Amino acid sequence: MQTHAVAAGHRLTAQAAETTLQQGGNAYDAIIAAVLMSFVSEPLLSSPGGGGFLMVSGPGQTPKLLDFFSNTPLIDSDNLAPSDWDFYPISGNFGDKSQEFHIGRAAAVVPGVVAGIFKAHEKLASMPLTQLALPAIEAAAKGIEVNRQQAFVAKILTPVISASQEAEQLYHGLTHGAVWKNKQLADFLDTLSKSDTDWFYRQPMSAKMYDSADCLLQANDFARYKCVIREPLLIQCGDYRVLTNPTPSTGGLLIADQLKHCQNTATQQPVFDAMFAMEQNKNKRLSTVSRGTTHISVTDNRGHLAALTISNGEGNGFVVPDCGFMMNNFLGESDINSEGFFNWTSGQRMRSMMAPTIIHHPNNQFALGSGGSNRIKTAIFQVAYHLIYNNSLLKTAVERPRMHIENKHLDLEPGFSGADIDHFKNRVDVTQWQNHNLYFGGVNAVQTGETIAAVGDFRRHGCGLVGLKNDGISEG
Repeated sequence: MQTHAVAAGHRLTAQAAETTLQQGGNAYDAIIAAVLMSFVSEPLLSSPGGGGFLMVSGPGQTPKLLDFFSNTPLIDSDNLAPSDWDFYPISGNFGDKSQEFHIGRAAAVVPGVVAGIFKAHEKLASMPLTQLALPAIEAAAKGIEVNRQQAFVAKILTPVISASQEAEQLYHGLTHGAVWKNKQLADFLDTLSKSDTDWFYRQPMSAKMYDSADCLLQANDFARYKCVIREPLLIQCGDYRVLTNPTPSTGGLLIADQLKHCQNTATQQPVFDAMFAMEQNKNKRLSTVSRGTTHISVTDNRGHLAALTISNGEGNGFVVPDCGFMMNNFLGESDINSEGFFNWTSGQRMRSMMAPTIIHHPNNQFALGSGGSNRIKTAIFQVAYHLIYNNSLLKTAVERPRMHIENKHLDLEPGFSGADIDHFKNRVDVTQWQNHNLYFGGVNAVQTGETIAAVGDFRRHGCGLVGLKNDGISEG
């Protein structure tokens, strides 16, 4: 009997999917339950106020990509000056590196996550949304124990949390070992699960997200928003078919660029060479980033695969009244706004680095994706490379040391050979890290076919679960 597998950025997120599969749901039911739980268990990475993508595939099913990332505002950006709006820079300490980004009410765009949930439920799910939301509702009301990862994320985003009294009140309890409750989010999810898309994207609910003189959004921004279904980008690598995020986003294109430069050898040098070639062409792809990101992968006992990546940026510091979640700050991320702040084409889908990916092989199939800002493109590529060209076990592929190249500088986790490092140093400046680190992404992946497996990336305290229906579960 074929088992099911789940991998996610938090144990509660994975368990919500596992519970749904045990109840007879399919992979798509499970991933909806998981993303709803991620609002509770990973509240600074995942939010109803954000955007993302869902890749799906299965027996007798045409693979498709659900794009529920955000659009630029409908208001014309001509003659708009950032200094005239609630839009200002802060610095976040992301470990060994600090990054500047902008927050404030004018940094937010229309969130697409809720439209994505309803579209996925309409097209793919088999269970009532009220049932899928129940684990998340109960967890938000009863409270969750904060782990080290979520406490660390809260520390990084202290400038965002302290940006408003409401945000500080909501998130100040995200300290390691504390029990964090969010009754407002529980009530919001309960109402959401009994409603439809219009409830969220029309007044009076939508007005809570834009009813401010400092916000660039209007009622029409919400009323016109749609989740878009796209044909995945296909890369053929021998017997492997790699399906990933197509245009207008760029993450999938950059992964494809790297895979096309690969060859099978015992060293890490071809991995570096492929990444180096991609970096040379990166500006042509208008590389874009979503920093506060998490990923969920699911496969069920019928061979359906689902890979979902979601982001809220860093959050804009504004908590939606009575709803228990923060809006995104996508207009405040310089990498997404490649033409400069307040210089957008009205009503256009924004680009993203997020790239949920599915890999098909005659014997095994994989679903994977990653958080990790601009490291997403290299993290997913390296795991895919080890699966395709080294025939690695899934756990080995995820846990092997990683590298990341950016602007002719290479960061290395420990574990590379001296010969490989010498090869790298002949081409770029190199920084050798002393430990594995969440900086290098968090790839959460599952496998089905001849082998069933689930791996949550240890770099971000991920969780992988494998189980049989009405049987025990094991951690992957």
